[in-house]
Amino acid sequence: MKILFYDMGSYTYRDFLYYLEKAGHTCKTVYYHFPDKFEDDFFCRRFDQYLTEDTYDVVISVNFFPLVAKLCHEHRIKYIAWCYDSPLEDRLKEYFEYETNYIFLFDRIETAQYQAEGYTRVFHLPLAVNADRLASLTYTPAQIAVYRSDVSFVGHLYDSPLDALLYSADPYTKGYVEGILQAQLRIYGYYFVDDLITDDILENLNTSFRAIGQSSVTLNRRGLSFAIASQITHLERTFLLEQMGSLYDVRFYSTDHYPFSTPVKSCGPVKYHTEMPGVFRYSKLNLCPTLKSIQSGIPLRSLDIIGAGGVLLSNFQPELAEYFENETDVIMYDSMEDAFAKADFYLKHDDLRRKIALNGHEKICRDFSYPDRIREIFKIAQLS
Repeated sequence: MKILFYDMGSYTYRDFLYYLEKAGHTCKTVYYHFPDKFEDDFFCRRFDQYLTEDTYDVVISVNFFPLVAKLCHEHRIKYIAWCYDSPLEDRLKEYFEYETNYIFLFDRIETAQYQAEGYTRVFHLPLAVNADRLASLTYTPAQIAVYRSDVSFVGHLYDSPLDALLYSADPYTKGYVEGILQAQLRIYGYYFVDDLITDDILENLNTSFRAIGQSSVTLNRRGLSFAIASQITHLERTFLLEQMGSLYDVRFYSTDHYPFSTPVKSCGPVKYHTEMPGVFRYSKLNLCPTLKSIQSGIPLRSLDIIGAGGVLLSNFQPELAEYFENETDVIMYDSMEDAFAKADFYLKHDDLRRKIALNGHEKICRDFSYPDRIREIFKIAQLS
């Protein structure tokens, strides 16, 4: 097939493209970074030109882009978007109904929610790993010495807008939202925040915005839910890092700057394709608390850890438990206390930890390959 691939610097583009071309497809890539992905006349003119001047069987992107969907609909060409972002931005739904769309999400619950709203062009598909590329990476003794640690975390701590959203709220509303946050913080495997955000709470918050002159701000359920989820994720990640940092050699790899209260070593960002796999491979444990609003799916970062031969220490996640056996292929915790206990145990048992890394990697190679995922995508899109 002849494929037009749109990309704006996604993590998985190289691997996705590699396996498309390996399967014999001809791919042309358009690179462009959107200042505004909902309105961009320059991009629309150029992309329209690509679709007019040549013939393509399908357009593909990593993540969903509304203007690409719109232009593919106008040209009557199928558009495949395989997303590693979750949850998706609420406004994107305005573009979901095009019959040319095939939108693949890695979170089964998020997919089911869209389907229940009548969006029939949304499908569930777990992400994939290029295990061959990761296995081919080699590191010098000096690099290995830098990457070695007891516990590593690669990612963001999240800067939630929740405090700003609650700034002008009445005491009852503040207390109610704080109660939701504290309850969800302690529960793993079920996300109930959306169910507890009432119309009255939203109206109270929007009334408080208007009272201080913020008439242009209107908060919806999805926005408040994500703010709460981001705050929970921030609290969980910083708490686990600080507590483990008081006992172990803990490394934090991120562009974020955070004043940890314990000797957590902030190492700055690492390059996704070259340095990050080394961190995963040579850290004894790789802490990876999932963004709380990812309700069931396995995030890309978790799969990257296992695919690189690292040991994943993650919160319980339904689809992670579906594919991997706890304490055989990965290590899952169901409370922050459990996270500490399991970290302490496995840092003292190198043989068990190495076996988990091998088992997890074996399942990644078997169940999360790009060729299998691409075949499934093309089958659903009726391109095979």
